[in-house]
Amino acid sequence: MKAAIHSAASALVLSFVLCGTAQAQDDEGGAGGEADRFSSNEIVVTAQFREQSVQDTPIAISALSSEMLEQKGVGDIVGAANLAPNVQLSSNAGNFGGMAAIFIRGVGQADPHFAVEPGVGMYVDDVYFGVLTGSVFELMDVDRVEVLRGPQGTLAGKNSIGGSVKLFSKRPGPTPDGFIEVGYGSRNSILGRGATNVTLAEGSLYARIAMGAKYSEGYVDRLDYACATGDFSGGTQRLGEDCKIGEQGGQQVFSARGSLLWTPNDRIENLLVVDGTRDRSQNPAIKTLMQSPLWAGANNYITGPEDYTNYEDYLSVPTGGSSAGVTFTMPDTTPLDAWGISNTFEAELGDSLNFTSITAFRSSKVTFSSLVDGTPASILDQAWTLDHEQFTQELRLNGAMGDILDWTLGGYYYKANGTSGGRVNIPGGLVVGGGGLELDILFRDPVETESKSVFAHTVWHPVDRVNFTAAIRYTEDSKDFTFNRYDLDGSEHPVLGPLLDYAVAYEGDRVDYRLGADVEWSPDFMTYAQVSTGYKGGGVNPRPFFTTQAIPYEPETLTAYEAGFKSKLADGRVTLNMAAFFNKYNDFQATLLLCDSISPFPGAPCTQSTNVGDAEIKGVEAELFMEPVDGLTFDGSVGYLDFEYTSVNPDTGITLDMTNVYTPEWTAAAGLQYAADLGGSGTLTPRVDLSYRSRVEGDAVNTPLSSLPGRALLSAKLTWRSVDEDWEAQASVTNLTDKFYYNSTFLRDPAPYFAAVGIVGAPRTFMFSIKRRFD
Repeated sequence: MKAAIHSAASALVLSFVLCGTAQAQDDEGGAGGEADRFSSNEIVVTAQFREQSVQDTPIAISALSSEMLEQKGVGDIVGAANLAPNVQLSSNAGNFGGMAAIFIRGVGQADPHFAVEPGVGMYVDDVYFGVLTGSVFELMDVDRVEVLRGPQGTLAGKNSIGGSVKLFSKRPGPTPDGFIEVGYGSRNSILGRGATNVTLAEGSLYARIAMGAKYSEGYVDRLDYACATGDFSGGTQRLGEDCKIGEQGGQQVFSARGSLLWTPNDRIENLLVVDGTRDRSQNPAIKTLMQSPLWAGANNYITGPEDYTNYEDYLSVPTGGSSAGVTFTMPDTTPLDAWGISNTFEAELGDSLNFTSITAFRSSKVTFSSLVDGTPASILDQAWTLDHEQFTQELRLNGAMGDILDWTLGGYYYKANGTSGGRVNIPGGLVVGGGGLELDILFRDPVETESKSVFAHTVWHPVDRVNFTAAIRYTEDSKDFTFNRYDLDGSEHPVLGPLLDYAVAYEGDRVDYRLGADVEWSPDFMTYAQVSTGYKGGGVNPRPFFTTQAIPYEPETLTAYEAGFKSKLADGRVTLNMAAFFNKYNDFQATLLLCDSISPFPGAPCTQSTNVGDAEIKGVEAELFMEPVDGLTFDGSVGYLDFEYTSVNPDTGITLDMTNVYTPEWTAAAGLQYAADLGGSGTLTPRVDLSYRSRVEGDAVNTPLSSLPGRALLSAKLTWRSVDEDWEAQASVTNLTDKFYYNSTFLRDPAPYFAAVGIVGAPRTFMFSIKRRFD
């Protein structure tokens, strides 16, 4: 491992030397206007509160324009983020509906509960989303996506300890800039979306409307166990001649967005945005990975290793208390309703003084089932509803002192109210091996969160082409939890009664900083180095079964040391960016399934959020874009990551040789396309894309069952465009080789559950679409 790090570091140094030499030769030869022809792969970003070319921004950032996303066939934020090195974004993580697990450089959060802070900040149009609920965003009318790698403690604030993902939508304007797209594909998939600008007052008031919808049938069939096996002794749920009683993995999503841009004069601009999403998709596609004779008996609930089937019937049967033997139905879909409104006001107060205000309110409500077995048995059946509202206000003042200093001062406020509620049924009981103290409860846990911060970001220019960055942010956090556990008649639960109006609070504060330097050796070659910090907020374990488990945990913190370069070579036909980093990761947070040290008896049920230890993370990453000849382009990225624990709490069951969840050692993505000129018939562009990740772990306590092998996925696309580019037809296929794989796992292998499922990735999928553009 050390040899690999040494080799990667040596390669980085060698690349510095080679790129510097090449750039010196380019400067002497004079690239001139030829280099400008290949600037289309260079995107303007706002990662440092100012518009900058991505090649001039001295941080590790991947930027994807709408054209790039369309070329790659990316339809949501999952696909966009996974194109960047050392980024792992998985949908349907942990069998919690459509929630996403987002990790950058080995840091993130897979728990969708809003009381557990995300480790990667998710932003849409500069508005922070405080929860993972509904974070698998559709890219229906996107302008660009920015993926910032490494802690963004000063630029983005708390919960961007691993980095941040920022989506920017297209803004209204004076031209129509409209399109309509429809598509049809595998599993009766239907796609429809469109957008256009509307001029309300020439020169001052413009609107933009965008809408999108998609539908597809599921790709995992739920079979009736009696019908499939011929054993009808336990009854049947079949509804017809065949054994299929339902599906999983299907989608049904509608989203809309409206924006209003008002520019009364050349110094004031106001953008009002309203958006909404209605999602009625099926539950995640799962397969049973583990069963026990304690609850399965002689039945075999595990289907073929690559069969897209299971025996889940979404019927839960309590075995104790007043509801013993009374079956209730779990949701087989994950209904989500989310909406938001934001207003961005910008004013030019002087030649070098600008003011920005971003005010936003968001609301979401999602209901989902979380079942650990995928069978007709009832092992650990959970029905959840997460209801969340947040208000955010950010103020920025940007200025400059001549050519010496660019500065930004600002403040940020976040206020959220959320309630988690539902029903949990554990027929196996609370004791080791099951068989007693069966648990069937209702719960309702409100949480209030507040965060306030102030920040300053400065960039100094002591001499031409040399810049120094110094930034600082101070943040105060508070959270108030109230836990309630009820019996099914709404009264105090006979076993968990003490958890009734049980209040626990958390408070904390934090100072983060960033110090960096960058040098522009030539117009096409820049190097940078920096040290930066970030943190993920602390809180209180949000899922206690007993009062002894309702305890606070501390923030996790990270200090990152990073160096890199950004370059353009071969008269602008090649762009190569590289970075190397070393992170000190302290008080790492994880979710534990066994916590005997804080439970009333050994083997007690547990889902505990807590601090587990410290780690060091080392890595190297590179991004490449080439256009060797006109029309032929190649883009690729590769990331290497070495995550090593330096200390762990032995009570957690984690050992020093384990690694973090969703943290592959290697990630890579590559795409190749050629635009063939058909003369008066337009262009025909075939494209092939490959994505790869090495082995990942699905549970903090690594086990063979939770370990997912490396995978490589191939996709292909053929696109025809008319000469004027008004018409476009596209045929695409994802998972071209029809590989069977798991996105993640959901385990409860300790007693009394002895169960596990894998969340299955989609099989080969075809899609044909037609688009009409209106300029």
